[in-house]
Amino acid sequence: MMLPVTLDDAFMLGSRLAILGWLTLLLLPRWRGLSAMLAGAVIPAVLSLGYFVLIAVFWSEAKGDFSSLDGIAGLFASRPLLLAGWLHYLAFDLFLGNWILRRAQEAAILHWLMVPVLLMTFLFGPIGYLAYLLLEACFRLAREDRIARLQARLPAWLPDLELEPRLTAAAFAMLALAVPTAFAWLIDIRQFQGVDTWIKPLKFEISVAFYLLTLALFLPLASERFRTTWAGRYIVWPVIVPIILEVLYIVWRASRGEASHYNSDSTLSAALYTLMGVGAVMFTVAPGFLAYGLARRDATPMPEVLRWSLVAGLALTCIFGLLSGALLGSSATGHYVGTQPAPHPAVPFFGWSLAIGDLRVAHFFGLHALQIIPAIGLLLWLAMRQARAGLVVLGVVSAAYAAVTTIALVAALRARPLLGLG
Repeated sequence: MMLPVTLDDAFMLGSRLAILGWLTLLLLPRWRGLSAMLAGAVIPAVLSLGYFVLIAVFWSEAKGDFSSLDGIAGLFASRPLLLAGWLHYLAFDLFLGNWILRRAQEAAILHWLMVPVLLMTFLFGPIGYLAYLLLEACFRLAREDRIARLQARLPAWLPDLELEPRLTAAAFAMLALAVPTAFAWLIDIRQFQGVDTWIKPLKFEISVAFYLLTLALFLPLASERFRTTWAGRYIVWPVIVPIILEVLYIVWRASRGEASHYNSDSTLSAALYTLMGVGAVMFTVAPGFLAYGLARRDATPMPEVLRWSLVAGLALTCIFGLLSGALLGSSATGHYVGTQPAPHPAVPFFGWSLAIGDLRVAHFFGLHALQIIPAIGLLLWLAMRQARAGLVVLGVVSAAYAAVTTIALVAALRARPLLGLG
């Protein structure tokens, strides 16, 4: 007997209804009555009704159960029940999307930030839900006094420590993203070019989190006057947006087992790689602006050895980060220089070559100068408490650090590993 409406027809009708609901959420956020009615009530109800009919008519023919994966596979071997599962997915994801948008509007989260979250909910329901929870947590962290309350609980010897809330929230987001990435690393046996697929995004997430947290710690030490200039404002959103987009792109490529850097497999891949380079320049310039802000006379009073350790570290990060980044981006053979042998020994986790030149060594030293040099400055201040002697030692250490980074860069360009020692 032919059904008045075929299963394929029902599939197309349900999918189109769901897309209509998602379009109202994405394109008509201000028409809250209409979008809430369609996406939050009417369309999920219609989809649920279709689910109910399919279950009522075809459940008795089911040959599987919910007790095991094989049992669920048996259920979905039935096309009517497979369609029921699809309608279940459409109804609940759309209902969830509406709930997410309403909650975001109550929290005054900008709609352009919600668009990718809604798209993730549409395509991969629970991932979109997790993305929204993370976004909402970041906004609450940035807007409310949670950072101030955290600072109040710090030891007495850190009374003046402050954290820029937006950079702190972005750092928190990167650390949170590292958790599922670490789980993916543990369960995914795939490798890309001989390295575990998820190592690269995990390294970037951890590194970016500390980078953002460092800027969040240093920026409040600059004067209020500097922070209101274009250079001071640059250190926030022009850093956060490109750096997070770059990490998300690296994660996406890793999930597909594809290269994020040096990927010219298609015009789109080459264009995205170029955009990554532009973004890298944007957030690498920021430490240079902050170095200027902390060198100004109106910056927060602090011991001179501490001040100049911050300035030196930030300046070295800007200089060597841009220089090594430019060499990495212009390299036709990737971050390696020389003929890559097989097998190829490398430093664990970092992946730096022990056999040929690797530009990433100097890039790492350059990007982390903003943390290493200030840490040395703090130790000098705690150990010596003498401004002139501390500044002399700091100058020697900073020059030595710059020399080591330069040697690492030159050695890599000459196809020699690890400062030419390998």
